[in-house]
Amino acid sequence: MTDLYKAAPYVRLHRGKTFVLKAGGGAIARPAGMRALARQIAVVHSLGARIVVVHGGGPQTDLLQKQLGDEPRMVDGRRVTTAIALRALRMATAGELHSEILGAMRAEGAPAVGVSGTSVLTAAKRPPIPTSQGLVDFGLVGDLRGIEARPLHALLDAGCIPVISPPASDGAGGALNVNADLAAAALATALGAAKLVLLTGAPGILRSPTDPLSLVSALSLSDLDELDKAGAIQAGMRVKATAIRTALAGGVGRVHVVSGTDPDALIRELYTTHGAGTLVTREPERAPVAEPAPLGVESNGAEAAAS
Repeated sequence: MTDLYKAAPYVRLHRGKTFVLKAGGGAIARPAGMRALARQIAVVHSLGARIVVVHGGGPQTDLLQKQLGDEPRMVDGRRVTTAIALRALRMATAGELHSEILGAMRAEGAPAVGVSGTSVLTAAKRPPIPTSQGLVDFGLVGDLRGIEARPLHALLDAGCIPVISPPASDGAGGALNVNADLAAAALATALGAAKLVLLTGAPGILRSPTDPLSLVSALSLSDLDELDKAGAIQAGMRVKATAIRTALAGGVGRVHVVSGTDPDALIRELYTTHGAGTLVTREPERAPVAEPAPLGVESNGAEAAAS
């Protein structure tokens, strides 16, 4: 009962706000993990938040790509996408994985509605770009150029949870692979979201990438840049760092990086003072995040600082 009193101010703070949640393929690789995440999303939705889910499917795509005779290649956390890789992506994510996520959410009472990325995301083919491995042509990979937000607003207004799967439309009848973290950041900006939540295999952003106990609970953008310079931002976290910068620059108030495999990390991050992952804001917090006051007690602005 005490926990409910403590959570109540966060419930009030989040009610009616739009959150974009990105779930990586690792977080939903096992049925039990998918069901646990679906349960958390259902709870957040039932408490009044408007939720959009964007999912990837890296491990699932890797497996199918290999079965189709094509070896996956990643550069700086991004997939080099051959025609076979794009086929594998579409089959693994927009096909099987997408329907499994929708089924898990529906089983938990969440009003999930499937949305193909090709219907709301438009991208332009990426030219060869400099990377840590030199100039790389990523193949059938796109950089987002447009978001069709109107159907998503309509679904949110109807009380639904849009669940968006890759890839994106190229605007000419074809499809392009787009990174799900970057797509989630662009969607959060287009929808005027209060939060972007990146659910990942790590507990959050780590000061030492190999040490899960080195979790950093709160960062500003300048702190994130310092970690990057120190070499702490590696592999797939590099793309997430870009997504974080994009979202905050686009007006999203806060970005959370949270474990997608911990069965209650999302709830603890959003509805407790201590949180569970990493909170990233544009500027450093002026003071430690304060616990909101109990119901009926003046907060003196504490709720404005709440997670």
